[in-house]
Amino acid sequence: MHTQNFRKESFIGLSSSNDLKIALYYKEAFEILYKSKGYQDHIAIPALFMIRQFLELGLKYNIRVLSKISKTKNLLNELTSTHNLEKIHNSFLDHYLNSKKNLNFKKIQDENMLIKLKDLIDKILPLDYGSMGYRYSEDKENNKLIEMDKRFNLEEINNLLNDNDIETFFVSIESIFGLVDE
Repeated sequence: MHTQNFRKESFIGLSSSNDLKIALYYKEAFEILYKSKGYQDHIAIPALFMIRQFLELGLKYNIRVLSKISKTKNLLNELTSTHNLEKIHNSFLDHYLNSKKNLNFKKIQDENMLIKLKDLIDKILPLDYGSMGYRYSEDKENNKLIEMDKRFNLEEINNLLNDNDIETFFVSIESIFGLVDE
């Protein structure tokens, strides 16, 4: 009879080989939590944190990858020290659009995906408070970050993730732009 040996040893080094892998694990953890029978008020903050981390790490990974062809240094020197999701998203767009321009990629049908990515970020940002809203109850001045009567529809986040497959978008950027090591 097997006990739960699968929880005893994890190849955590392999799992953390790059930020995109970690980002994808955050998304998977969100999905597990979302599908769980956990009470919605108990899972909302951790679930939102996981999606926020998925977005931050996925964007940062792709900024680093795209910087090879974007010919811009936008946020590269600050990438490891910033958690400002809006700033990271804007930097990603700069690198992404400049990479498309520099490679003369005009026929990529990505407008809808870029809009949906922004929609997801816009859903996360109002409670983010400089990356602190999903991690702490108060800011450094002891001000409550999320009002006591604030509500959130976690289903909207789940739908944005699954209807538009942002995961595939993040994963495929290297291939689309020819940046995969052979």
